[in-house]
Amino acid sequence: MNAKENFLAAIYYGTPDYVPMACEPISFAFSFDHIVKMASWTDRWGVDWKLELPGMVPFPKGNPLADLDRLPDYDFPDPAGLVLSDETKASLSQVNRQKKLIIGNMSYLLFERAWALMGLENFLVALLEQPVEVHDLLHRIAFYARDVFDRYLDLGVDGVGFSEDLGSQRALMFSPAVFRDFFLPEYRFIFENVIKERKIVHFHSCGCVDAIVGDLAAIGITILNPIQSRANDLSRIKSAASGKMALSGGIDTHLLMTGTRDQVCAETGRVLEILKPGGGYICGPDQYLPDMPQENLEAMWATVRELGRY
Repeated sequence: MNAKENFLAAIYYGTPDYVPMACEPISFAFSFDHIVKMASWTDRWGVDWKLELPGMVPFPKGNPLADLDRLPDYDFPDPAGLVLSDETKASLSQVNRQKKLIIGNMSYLLFERAWALMGLENFLVALLEQPVEVHDLLHRIAFYARDVFDRYLDLGVDGVGFSEDLGSQRALMFSPAVFRDFFLPEYRFIFENVIKERKIVHFHSCGCVDAIVGDLAAIGITILNPIQSRANDLSRIKSAASGKMALSGGIDTHLLMTGTRDQVCAETGRVLEILKPGGGYICGPDQYLPDMPQENLEAMWATVRELGRY
């Protein structure tokens, strides 16, 4: 089987030949114009983004809906207004689908979009003090996200991907109970058509998420990444996801940045022992940072090639 076929066998708990590696060029990811830019800009939601460090993503600094009392008057963007650039259209037409998956991307899906609109502190306070209004806000954001994903399905994508960081380094940004009340039903709604079409749902959440891995697996998420090694109990995540949801990442980026080659090889082997059994694992860094030492990256990939066979 080729790399794409091996990847699909891994994420659907078939019989892959080897542990897929995140460096393998098996996907073409794209997005509609004006969903994300690596620049300082104002998006269609009215959020002001500031790019403060070269090579990193911009951060929301201007929040147009800081007060939920303004929600009835807020003008939500229309997904029908999203377009593909001519360059993206041309690139899509040239993808070799025997070797590559096509993934439609979004940034800032639901929680991230809500706090980008309101500001993080304002949103977290509103979860406690204005639950009715927060439910309304989240459902209206969910309608937008679902429509975007439906448009990607119309284009014939193999799956969708997005950012939705739910955790800090120590815990979720809110309790599991709050997650299940406010967010889980909206995720089920957002992904309903994608899952019905048997397409990939690639859920990106940094931070500690091990308390809700079972919830994500239960609603049909295909892949969860990046599985931050220092923030999560990898064994707990593997147990909750096994046979239901694939895991991607898991190799400690701090060690990749600062450790020796031998330390990287040992850590990669340790993570493989936990996440490799039974399939459902794509090996790679648990974050990508600029200027990662090439020697350590090569050590990681060499270890996967050596120890990642089935």
